[in-house]
Amino acid sequence: MTVMEMPTTSNIPVAVIVPAYNASSYLAETLQSVVDQTHKTLEIVIIDDGSTDDTASICRRFADGDPRIRILSTENHGVAAARNTGIQASNSPYIAFLDADDIWHPTYIERMLSALHRLPDSWGAVYSLHRFIDPEGYCTKSGSSLSARDSILSRHLVFRFVGNGSGFMVRRAVIDKIGGYDPSYARQGIGGCEDFDFELRTAEHFKIETVPLGLVGYRVHSEAMSADRSRMARSLLAVSEQCIARNPTLPAFVVSCARASAHLYAFSKFAALKDWPSAAASLKQIYHHSPLLASGVIVKLILSKANRAARRALSKAWPARQPKQKNFGKFDEIDPLIPLVGGWSRFRTKALLRRLSEIDRSGECSPATSPQDA
Repeated sequence: MTVMEMPTTSNIPVAVIVPAYNASSYLAETLQSVVDQTHKTLEIVIIDDGSTDDTASICRRFADGDPRIRILSTENHGVAAARNTGIQASNSPYIAFLDADDIWHPTYIERMLSALHRLPDSWGAVYSLHRFIDPEGYCTKSGSSLSARDSILSRHLVFRFVGNGSGFMVRRAVIDKIGGYDPSYARQGIGGCEDFDFELRTAEHFKIETVPLGLVGYRVHSEAMSADRSRMARSLLAVSEQCIARNPTLPAFVVSCARASAHLYAFSKFAALKDWPSAAASLKQIYHHSPLLASGVIVKLILSKANRAARRALSKAWPARQPKQKNFGKFDEIDPLIPLVGGWSRFRTKALLRRLSEIDRSGECSPATSPQDA
């Protein structure tokens, strides 16, 4: 398949689910990116999840000008419950999810639907990649360029290809099978990675297609759920462990890699917060799975701290006189066919991806080993 091949799917309805909680800062731009989609057969469901700002009035303004938009108002129960409310209120055979601070390229629905609809029913979902954007909508950097297709559970558990809740489209059959998003994480105070949990449960039962283009603008700002680093770290660890528990036949190598990957993420969040007890606990887990990897983490931490100290010293000696210039254009001005870059690391290597690809294809168990041996 090439991402340029888009068969005619213009008459197929797609439900767009937009949960919104106190989202007035970015919601208008988000909804405009939905209204401007080249695919017009949309059922747009916005869930006002107990907002206390101007979210409701922004929703009404858009709904007054577009009959495809429906607004549901609920008490605040979190993003997973809000998405489930939207799913239950919709009827379309395909469902796409968009967070209230992210944006889509105008061809997002068209490309995603074209990629998924042509495949057999055993293919339950499709995902795209993303670019990071700032509060003004300027691209700050590329998201990961890495992707995989077909049966991807092992690879996705370790590599987390999607990276946000706004780049995933499913057939309604997926909801019938797995039952929607899991609201229990929010009730436990560790909400944040419910989208990753949903993707993993989808991958446990269905093949997944990819459109490896940066069709999502993933906004980074201080009010985002992802800005709570400690909660995100604990959420990802919980989601990973839940997946491992649900799948006792996962090869020991995959389990080892998955835990190392999750604790690498958690360590970075805890270290940024200077929560050293939690960081040390994650580092201990990384060491358990790979002493070599843990050593690399320590060296990187020391070097990064030294680099920051040097930068602070230089900035005091030679204060910057000019404001920092943005190096990228706005998200809607960037051609989505421009390749994304990056994603590889000391841990996420091509050799590891190949090894996990073989496991996904074969479905066979492999002997216990550590990620450093990949």
